[in-house]
Parts: sequence; C-alpha cells; structure tokens
Amino acid sequence: MRAEASNGVRAAREALGVTQLDLAMRVRLSRQALGAIEAGRALPSVDVALRLGSALGASVEALFGTAGDEVDATIAGDACAPGGRVALVQVGGRWVAHALGEDGLRVSADGIVAPQDRNPISIRLARDEAVARENVAVVGCAPALGIIADRLNTRAGPGRFIWFARSSMAALHALASGHAHVAGIHLVDETSGLTNLTDVRRAACGFPVTVVTLARWEAGLVVAPGNPCAIRSVTDLASPALRVVIREAGSGAQRLLDRCLREAGVPHDLGGAIRMRAPGHLEVARAVQIGAADAGIATRDAAIALGLEFIPLAVERFDLAFPSDLRDDRRLARLLDMLVSRTCRADLGALGYDVRDTGAHVADVSAA
Repeated sequence: MRAEASNGVRAAREALGVTQLDLAMRVRLSRQALGAIEAGRALPSVDVALRLGSALGASVEALFGTAGDEVDATIAGDACAPGGRVALVQVGGRWVAHALGEDGLRVSADGIVAPQDRNPISIRLARDEAVARENVAVVGCAPALGIIADRLNTRAGPGRFIWFARSSMAALHALASGHAHVAGIHLVDETSGLTNLTDVRRAACGFPVTVVTLARWEAGLVVAPGNPCAIRSVTDLASPALRVVIREAGSGAQRLLDRCLREAGVPHDLGGAIRMRAPGHLEVARAVQIGAADAGIATRDAAIALGLEFIPLAVERFDLAFPSDLRDDRRLARLLDMLVSRTCRADLGALGYDVRDTGAHVADVSAA
C-alpha cells in the first residue's frame, strides 16, 4: 500500500474530530485493529473498508486508493505486454500480475500494463486497490475450481476468487513462487505411490504447506458420443488412423496416460498415432466434441459437461495446497467452509466427483 493510502483513514477521522476508539466501535473493530489499518500495518477486507467509508462519509477509493493509480507488480507466468489486461493478487505483501489470456474472457481485469521494459512492471489500476487486494488466486486444472469460485463470488464475504486453469505442476510452481494462494493438484508419484505429497515436498516452497482434499474424480479417455472409433482401452490409441489429444509432460493427466501405456506395452509415442496437445481437461474434451480429435485423456466431469462418452482409467484424489499460515485468513476460511457445504457437494456430485472426503485434512508439509 502506498503511504498516502495508508494515512487516508486517519486523516478522514481527524478531519471529523472523531477519536480512534469511537470510530473502532462504529465499524465493529478493536482499537488495535483500527490503529494497524491507519498505520498501514494491516490491510482491511472489503467489508471493513466499506464500513470505514460509511462511518467517515468517504468513498473507499478516497481512503485506500483509486482506479487509475499505478502499482508495481511481479509477473506471474506468461509475459505481460504493454496494454495487456491482468488480474492482480497480493501474496506475501507484494503485488503479482497474472496475464489474462483465455482466462480474460471470463475475468474482469484489475489493471492494464503500462508502457515499460522492466520487471517488476507497472500496472495502471482498473479496479480500486482495496478491492484488488482482496483477490485470491486459485490455480489448478479441475473445472470444479471455477464452480467453487463462482459460488464464493456471488455470496457476501471477504475475498474475490479468481481461478486460473493450469496443470498441477504449473499450479505447484505458482504456489512455490509466491504467485498464487492456492494450488489444485492431482499428481501420483511413480516411486512412492503417494498422491500429491511427494510433489509438494519436491516443490520446495520454503514455507509450511497445508493440503486438504477437494474431491476424488475419475480420469480416463473421452470419446465422441456413440464411440464411433470403437475405443475400449489405451491399447486402441496406437492406431495410426486415430487423432489423440494429450496433455503437457508432467501434468497429472499425462502421467496417468504414460503409466497406462507402459503397463499395456504401448509405445510412449503411441506408435505413430496422430497427436495434438491441449492445456487442460476441458480443452481436451472440446477438441473431441468439435471433431478435431477422436480421443483424449481427461476427466469424467469434462466428459459430462460436453456430452461425451467416457472410458475410466483410474480414480484420483484432487487436493488443494496452500500456505499453512493462511489457515486463519478469513478468505481461505470461506473457501474451506464452501467445500463442505451441502449445496457445493451436490453440485460437484452431479459432475461425477466423489465428495465423501471433500474438505478432509490430508497433511501439513513442513518448509523445505
């Protein structure tokens, strides 16, 4: 937060002749919490900022920063070209900018990249700074993450949840790099057989990580309605006449396909079958749906969503990993509460997720 923004509350309070204790009582805060906000040591949630604005007769923008101001941000993932739209999150007290590529078609921008040639980059805010500060970056490949984010964002409470559809390895990298708050992962280690925990340890996050279960799902092959190519198992994928969609190396889905091919004695390169690559489960399913491919490796929820047939290969556990010190964060508390809500479980269950373990604590992984 800029210095002038951190002094906005105090200046407005003193201009009205209101004591710190009186204001704290009006907005239902402790005097210590209000003092920390005025000094810039603490950042208010959106609902607290709104209460302060109402009590002081000032807009949130006037107290905590306005759209049109600029902030410096570290680039996460893809490069951010000048004029590009970005989503902003604060992780560990610093701004992080996520370029809005395909995600931008469903996410409103927090800022626009200013002309420059440096990193950190300067972002011209398109949203009030106090609001952008509440953003929670959730990275992972499960479409359920978008459903949960939508449910959270349409209900009152702290946090605006932004889902970035990325592979499990990309999600873990974002978490370890301080570019995301939550990583969604489904990674089975070949050597230990453990789900997710081995890869969390390998990620060397540098801070303790808490792992909870989102759900279990079936991963397998998606094919067109009626299964016109008569695909029954991975052995059929080696036909040179087939067009097969695969995922990027190291992703959870591709690990599963590689393991199944090896166990079936099918060459890793599918013996010459025509292959294409897609970045996520829904993209794989969409390629099959539009006839660009005959089969691909994805999950049952993607098949259900796009009306495809599904050939199961394995049941996997999809977990959420986040810094352990965020367990007391009110935004993360809302997320965890949503996981175990009846309505959320019913919604996910209708998409083929097994929600019996949803919200269960898996492990706390110590700092690397």
